Amino acid sequence: MERRTQRRVVRKSRKIRKNVFLLLTLALILCLGTFAMGAQKGRETKTYYESVEIQRGDTIWDIAKEYKAEGQKTEQMVDAICEVNGLKTANIRTGENIIVPVTREI
Repeated sequence: MERRTQRRVVRKSRKIRKNVFLLLTLALILCLGTFAMGAQKGRETKTYYESVEIQRGDTIWDIAKEYKAEGQKTEQMVDAICEVNGLKTANIRTGENIIVPVTREI
């Protein structure tokens, strides 16, 4: 009988250790995720507007790639440029001036 009791105790002990390990791992993941989210929220950005003269061969996509913020998609920047300038399409002409919203971290 004593041997059976020992086995149960060992099994129970292993199960408890496994559950404690899983809980600690989950807590660590949650803490790191919360810390990372807080670090991203702390970044301040400033948006200013720059006038850009269109040169021969320029496309709104090229300009968007050049002026977009880090992590921003080019499509989002194209949409922002079109919105600021009241453009219905992404067509631009040589010699035109367009306003480009530039967002940078400060």
